[in-house]
Amino acid sequence: MTVLKKHGYGGSPPSKEVAERRREAILARHKTNEFSESELVEFLNDAAPVVREAALATVVQLKLDAEKHILNALDDEDQGVRKRALELIIEFSDNQECVDKILFLLKDSSTFVIETACWVIGEIGNECENTVEIVSEVSRLALKHDDSLCREAAVACLGSLGHINGLAALLTALDDKPNVRRRATLALAPFEGPEVEEALKKKLKDRDLQTRQAAEDLLS
Repeated sequence: MTVLKKHGYGGSPPSKEVAERRREAILARHKTNEFSESELVEFLNDAAPVVREAALATVVQLKLDAEKHILNALDDEDQGVRKRALELIIEFSDNQECVDKILFLLKDSSTFVIETACWVIGEIGNECENTVEIVSEVSRLALKHDDSLCREAAVACLGSLGHINGLAALLTALDDKPNVRRRATLALAPFEGPEVEEALKKKLKDRDLQTRQAAEDLLS
């Protein structure tokens, strides 16, 4: 019986045929003269998600209309493909359509994808025209998502952004589960003021050792 991990791909190993197609999609990055562009696009439409994942990195490396293919992959039915597309989309983050799709994936059905979307937003959010809207969406996720790992990823994102509009969500998250409290405490690093100092002092008495240590480090 195959055991599925909550935040992993799970499933059975690929067949020999699928593994070979994946290998060809990867090798195409280094043997461009042996593959036509249409053949590379076929890899992007392959029935096997692992082949589509491999093909994404290939079209980016070869600059074969990569932005369009990455955008399409953000709508893929497979969570692994969506995650890979998110990892590769950073270099196209000046495109508002890309930003809008990343924000949409904050509501994804996969925790796996949401965590990656939060990481990407933390990297690019301050360079976007709609930073305030982005902070609002991430703050909502930090406060209301059912999965504590998603809330943890969201507060880490707010810390990376360091935008004042995210402070209220971080202060509220200090009363969440231990993993979220820890991350929220660390995420207060870019902020200052009496409200922040008071919150950190309270965390010195937190039940979680790592949270207490984080607060102590930030106050020192």
